[in-house]
Order: sequence, then structure tokens, then C-alpha cells
Amino acid sequence: MKSRITMILGAAALVALLGPISAQAGGVHVGPGGVRIGGDRDHCRTIIDHRTNDRGDEVTVRRRVCD
Repeated sequence: MKSRITMILGAAALVALLGPISAQAGGVHVGPGGVRIGGDRDHCRTIIDHRTNDRGDEVTVRRRVCD
């Protein structure tokens, strides 16, 4: 019984320690497109085009381009 409690407490401690480390490794990015978690898309940029459509309305188009 005592060894089972020790194992459960050890597993809980391991999860508690590894959870924040893995979350911090990716990073959190906040920008105009919203919140993004992870660092694998840092090479992307947003291109904003302002146009007037056929009906005369001003339109803003945002495109994400990744190199």
C-alpha cells in the first residue's frame, strides 16, 4: 500500500514538473492575428492589402505568407 502511494505521488510530481517545461519550450506569440502557441511558424508574415471592390466598398484583405 505504501509503495503504491509513493508511485502515485512520484508520477504526479513528474507530471507537475514536466508540464510547465514543455509549455514554455514552444513559446506564446500574441499579435494582430490572435494568440499562437509554438515556435514553428515564426517565419510567417501577414500581408495586408487595401482595395476598393466593384461596388465601391473599401476592403481589407489579410494574407499569411510563410517562407
